[in-house]
Amino acid sequence: MKKIVLVSMVKNEADIIESFVRHSLTYADELIIADHQSSDGTWEMLQKLRAEGLPLTLERLYRVELAHREVMNRLTRNAIEEHGADIVLPFDADEFLVNTETDVPCRQILEHLDVRKLYGLHWRTYEPVDPEEARDTFLLARPCRRSKGFSANQKTIVGARGYIEGRPYELVQGAHYGVYLDDGQQVPMEFVPFLHTAHFHWRSRDQYESKIATSWLNNVAKYTVHTITAAYLKGTFDLLRRHEIPEREDAPKDMERFDLAPHVPSQALRYTSGAPADLLSNLMAAAEQISEQLAETKVLQRKKLVSMILVWNGKEDASWKRTLCSALAQTYPYREIIVLCMAEGRPPHLELVHESLTLLLATQPGWTRDLEDCVHGDYVQWLLPGESMHADKVQKMVAFFEMQDYVYAAAFATGLPENDSAWQPGRYIPIDGPLVGKYPSTMETFFLQSGCHPVGGLCAGLFRRTGMSAAHWLEPYFLDGQPMVFVMWCGLMQALGTMPPEVNSVAILRDDDCDVPEHVTPDAFCWHHLQWASALQMAEESPETADAARAGWKAFVSRGGAAVREQGNILASSPLYSEYLRLLEKARDMCE
Repeated sequence: MKKIVLVSMVKNEADIIESFVRHSLTYADELIIADHQSSDGTWEMLQKLRAEGLPLTLERLYRVELAHREVMNRLTRNAIEEHGADIVLPFDADEFLVNTETDVPCRQILEHLDVRKLYGLHWRTYEPVDPEEARDTFLLARPCRRSKGFSANQKTIVGARGYIEGRPYELVQGAHYGVYLDDGQQVPMEFVPFLHTAHFHWRSRDQYESKIATSWLNNVAKYTVHTITAAYLKGTFDLLRRHEIPEREDAPKDMERFDLAPHVPSQALRYTSGAPADLLSNLMAAAEQISEQLAETKVLQRKKLVSMILVWNGKEDASWKRTLCSALAQTYPYREIIVLCMAEGRPPHLELVHESLTLLLATQPGWTRDLEDCVHGDYVQWLLPGESMHADKVQKMVAFFEMQDYVYAAAFATGLPENDSAWQPGRYIPIDGPLVGKYPSTMETFFLQSGCHPVGGLCAGLFRRTGMSAAHWLEPYFLDGQPMVFVMWCGLMQALGTMPPEVNSVAILRDDDCDVPEHVTPDAFCWHHLQWASALQMAEESPETADAARAGWKAFVSRGGAAVREQGNILASSPLYSEYLRLLEKARDMCE
């Protein structure tokens, strides 16, 4: 049996994305989808679909310009090399594979394709008969019409072996055909029998106008206004700018009613609301993204170095590889990587690193001096074991520091609404506006009162080098090589509070730039609260923080204690559980 993988790049497809995913999984084993900074809820819907257990691999794109060709070829190669695909379908979200000629399922036809060939797939235009009706139901079950013939264009289906092992070629933008890299000639294609692509480019006027407007801006960001690529977008964009109703230049002249429902498996939708697309909101989001990229481009010209410190605790597990790959995936180019080894030996997966790398052994006290000598960056980014962040996190944070009227010693980005659905050691800090500045003492009190650190762990922050030096490079906050993240944040705030007032403010950004784990293990739960107990005991020496720490523990006994009772059987499996209970009782006594 062949493995069939569909790859797609999507943007603002909230009206169609659930129909696309559920239908595609009737013939594909897996979907790999890259979201191009959607602003209409597409990304959130994809996450919900994945949470159902559907075989979705999701990623977010952190470049503003339209890069369809580059992304689709990368995803195709990834599907083959990393996911073991034999057949790859590079589709857009408005393209549905159907067989309306025979009763043979799409999957069965795909199984018989030659993995050495590039195939052509006929393309046909479809659209809903009643665009305003039943928008929250499965698209292919709605009354529709279609063009009487196939389009002059076609889609492709990629045989994995021919793509990887044969004469090198790439799919062109739109994945309509392939071209050889050596001479630019078109790759021969054999058309697949019976199957064709039902192309729902137009689903409603609001969806169409929103798509055109944002796509043209992204296109200009890559090619400038003067381009032949996707130039058809320009005319409609200008009509919208003049508040005129655009005519659909690409609309088929003759269409016929056609019922797709008997030819496809039915699907029940759970997340599609049917709300109209908000052109102004999506257009403003695209404009803001482009403006932000302009600011980041200005900062890149300053070439500020960022020192990325990765902590390796001696474990050769998936969490270390995830952390290392997170650092290497950063789009910010001016960086150095320092691996702080808390155990003897050589960390695995270093063959992935193709840039400046320093290994520093930190198994003996006093490694602060060695680390300070290794760090040359203006800014410091920490990544503890298991932590990971979005690929544009460092670039966005450096731009923030460099473009402000004020000087901040540290910043972290977890200012999203509180999520109470599950207990987490970290906490979102809702803020009004894109930025809030706080004094370190205020933040320390908040951490002690809440018993939480910023969501994302230590990697949520970016720090000036002077602040790290004031905090002794966090050496006091490692216990036998194990990082005490909560205590680190409290200790950092104490250290920053000793710096001159003009450089010791802490900034909270509204964005969330870290990958937060969905589930907390028993060890992580116990370890976090063991740190809190330690912080409570240390706070007793400081009248300024003692009351805040005691208040936080009292709140935990009433609120967090319930979480312990609910998870008692699970937590009891942790080797830290007995110590956790002992310190919990001691902390209760201190708070009375």
